[in-house]
Amino acid sequence: MNIEKIKDKIEKITPYINGWERMKRASVIIPLVEIEDEVYVLFEVRAKKLISQPGDICFPGGKIDGDEIPKETALREAFEELGLKNIDIIKELDIVIRHDSTIIHPFLGIVNDIETIKINESEVDHVFYVPLQYLLTYEPVESIGKLVVKRAEDFPYNLIVNGESYKFREGKYRSLFYKYKDYVIWGITAEMLKSLLDKL
Repeated sequence: MNIEKIKDKIEKITPYINGWERMKRASVIIPLVEIEDEVYVLFEVRAKKLISQPGDICFPGGKIDGDEIPKETALREAFEELGLKNIDIIKELDIVIRHDSTIIHPFLGIVNDIETIKINESEVDHVFYVPLQYLLTYEPVESIGKLVVKRAEDFPYNLIVNGESYKFREGKYRSLFYKYKDYVIWGITAEMLKSLLDKL
C-alpha cells in the first residue's frame, strides 16, 4: 500500500469514537415541554417489571437498531414509549461514553403534542415534569468513585515493562443526584442533564 492509497482511504473517513464497533449504542431525547408559559423537562420512570433498571428515572430513548442514524432512534423511541410524534429536535448534544462501553447520543427536543401523550405501560410506569428554572438553580449532590480495571487471568504481564508491578492508572467516576419532590434523578441521566444545564 502506498501513500496515495492511504490518503484515499483515510480522507473518506468521518471521525467518530475509537472502537465504537465493539460498543453498544443508544439515543435519547431530553424533552422540553412548555406549560402555561413555563418550560419543563419531561422525565420517565421506567416500568417496574423491566429486567434492566426497573423504576429508574430516564429520558425517552433506547438502542440504535441496524442502519438507523441516532436522531431516527431518538424519535422512534419517543413515539414507542410515549406516543409522541411532533417533536422538534433543536440540536444533538455532547455524546456520552459510559464506563460499560455504551455510547449515548442525546438530543434536545421540544415536544409540541404533549396533550397526545400515550404511555406504553410495558416500558414506562409514568412521566413527570420538572421546571427548568428549578433545575438551573439546583446544586446536585456529587459523589466521586474510583474505576479500576480488573485484568484477565491470562493478561500477558511478561509483555509490558515492570510486569505485574506496572503502575496502572485508575479512573474517577462521578455520580450526580438531583432531587425533586419524591423523585431522585441520578446516574447517566443526571450527567446528561448537568451537561445541558451548564450550557444554558
